[in-house]
Amino acid sequence: MKKKRIALITWSGLPEGAESEQLMLPYLAAAGVETEIVDWRSPGGDFNRFDLIVLRSCWDYHLRAAEFIVWLQQVAQTTPVLNPIDTVLWNHNKFYLREVEALGIEIAPTVFVSHAETLDAEQATVRSWQKAVVKPAISASAHNTRLMDGATLSAEHDFVRKMNGPFLVQRFIPEIQNQGEISFVYIDGRFSHAALKRPTAGDFRVQQEHGGSADLFHPDSALLDQANEIAATVAQVRDSLYCRIDAVARDSRLVLMELELIEPELFLGLAEGAAERFAKAIVRRVQWKQILTAD
Repeated sequence: MKKKRIALITWSGLPEGAESEQLMLPYLAAAGVETEIVDWRSPGGDFNRFDLIVLRSCWDYHLRAAEFIVWLQQVAQTTPVLNPIDTVLWNHNKFYLREVEALGIEIAPTVFVSHAETLDAEQATVRSWQKAVVKPAISASAHNTRLMDGATLSAEHDFVRKMNGPFLVQRFIPEIQNQGEISFVYIDGRFSHAALKRPTAGDFRVQQEHGGSADLFHPDSALLDQANEIAATVAQVRDSLYCRIDAVARDSRLVLMELELIEPELFLGLAEGAAERFAKAIVRRVQWKQILTAD
């Protein structure tokens, strides 16, 4: 049987990929899959030579969203991409949370702002929040995200006026600082493992690039049942190779913060067997798409 080639997509800042990608390589090789870690913006990159493209640590996509989408649509014409481009396009703008909330899933109270001027119509709501988080609709790794005083937040605030494009204003969930945020990792729609992310002292951002930490977390059955319900309810999670459900436990209830379906850190190094599970899921997808064929 002919070996097939897979591209794990990264960005120029991580030419060798993240730790999670490195951990998968031996398992992919053992399955007879040749794997390369490739920057999606590689000059003259010939992605046609791959049989499958898996988006992984392309952590600059939000800074070049239009370019990324064009690239994604081009490569998908000839090579399967995971997660699928319809899911990526749905997930890349955080306004998808409106659809998730409509499914009956609790999210952080959110005002979706098309442009700064429309924020004034929501002033009564925002001013009722002691603290609010402002973030671009297209963003990752807490880029251009700020914790602000809800009572003084308005369209005239300097930070708000400088927002380019749509953005979100969310009521700050204080449990993020005193308990942390839970990341439930799903592979092929099934729970794999979880991580508890905590911000550094005095901050609210849990990402490691902002000083946050991540440790293996064993959710109790009640929390896991709620995460599984989210995974079962949202088709994009059920049908994807991978998803990270980020949520905060508040009074024993999960409040969904984000569904990460494009390039999340999956913390494969924290949980025994996680890297092997993910590698096997990739191989299963290759076989399901009948990419591995005889010479």
